[in-house]
Amino acid sequence: MSFLIPALTVALGFAISGAAASAFEALTERRASFGLLREPDVTAAAAVPVVTIGASYILARSLLFGARRPAWAMCLGTVLLGGWSLVLGAAALAAFVG
Repeated sequence: MSFLIPALTVALGFAISGAAASAFEALTERRASFGLLREPDVTAAAAVPVVTIGASYILARSLLFGARRPAWAMCLGTVLLGGWSLVLGAAALAAFVG
């Protein structure tokens, strides 16, 4: 039972991340990526919240469907996206549940 709460928190964080990135893609018809932060105009400033919240989803999509990477890079990416999903899920629970 003690494993269930953190697992659901990670799942909630990843779901929020995917929803934010998918909403951005649906509204702007552009793919959410870390490259948005390098845009020269005001798009970079507007993309900061999207990339911050959608980082887990963007990283997972990059790991799964991007260029071929060595095993250690895949492991590190998985740990990073899991950690960020945990942080995002915990923040969402703290904000909505109290």
